[in-house]
Amino acid sequence: MNKINLLFIPIILFSTTLFANEKLYSFIGIQASPSVFNDTIAPTVAIKYGKQSKDMRTSIAYGYGKHGDNSYQTLLMQIDTGILTQTFKEIPFKPYLGASIGLIQHKNNKTLSYLDKGFVYGANTGLSYVVNNNMDLDLGYRFLKTSKLKNLDTINDVSVSMHYFY
Repeated sequence: MNKINLLFIPIILFSTTLFANEKLYSFIGIQASPSVFNDTIAPTVAIKYGKQSKDMRTSIAYGYGKHGDNSYQTLLMQIDTGILTQTFKEIPFKPYLGASIGLIQHKNNKTLSYLDKGFVYGANTGLSYVVNNNMDLDLGYRFLKTSKLKNLDTINDVSVSMHYFY
């Protein structure tokens, strides 16, 4: 628990200062993706909670992926910022770039219930489509690099997300 506090509390405090003068919108979301790790493709799902302003979005997501005997769980903090905002001002498509940092747990049931824990960090990019004032759809790509894990080095995924704003 101390690792989680040391990792997420400073990031949450930093991200809230990014929105100091802007109106914030809270959202919940769901994400699905085929994730590539250890030369396998695993279906992965995640639930998200976050805050978004006109140009920035921060979220915390819990994700789970499984293929055969391999599974992993992540708890990620993601910060995204809109790019080319003036170019895409009048249309519902909004491109973004971002960064992710968090915790990961990798398990392999075949090799005597192997369990490994560590950190994960990476970059993400994508395109959001604003459906209406309450919902957007998101197509994104994320590359994650692990730290302190013995048998899992990277995770790549192309995801589809839906966010509901309230």
